[in-house]
Amino acid sequence: MSKKLQKDSKYALADADGDGIVTDEEMDRHAMWVRLENEDKQADTQRLMAWISMGVSIVTVIILLTPIINITRMESASGFLNTFLVAQMGVVLGFMGATALSKTKMK
Repeated sequence: MSKKLQKDSKYALADADGDGIVTDEEMDRHAMWVRLENEDKQADTQRLMAWISMGVSIVTVIILLTPIINITRMESASGFLNTFLVAQMGVVLGFMGATALSKTKMK
């Protein structure tokens, strides 16, 4: 079944052969392309979140190991710091686990 497009239709991108008529095959191909593009953007965002979490954790540990932070101040903030570091590593591990799981599902 084919559908004739209105003038300046938002579905004109799906019209692969440019004849003004969109077939089911063209719509399916366009829908799959949009889905793959959205999944790619989501993966890029998740990758960025994981890198930022890892970087913030590394910088935090480096700062804690320098003489900038007083030992008594570190002791008073240790509960928060432990929770913060575990949460940041949870983001990284969650991304790594989801990536590994999605790659095994592709095979």
